[in-house]
Amino acid sequence: MKIADYKEIKAEPVDFEDAKDVKVRWLISDKDKAPNFAMRLFEVGPGRHSPLHTHNWEHEVFILEGDVNGK
Repeated sequence: MKIADYKEIKAEPVDFEDAKDVKVRWLISDKDKAPNFAMRLFEVGPGRHSPLHTHNWEHEVFILEGDVNGK
């Protein structure tokens, strides 16, 4: 089990084409011996976005503030 304050995990710039002012915190990843699961916290600047895209795996989005239209 991993116990951590998310604020202590480094927010890294997202290196994805058309992602503007987006940072990611890798809360759980393969570095935590979780090869089949990833939990990430994205921080998207006001008026910014992550481009529409798809994956070959299940993908959920949980919005803490703002909305899907960037308001």
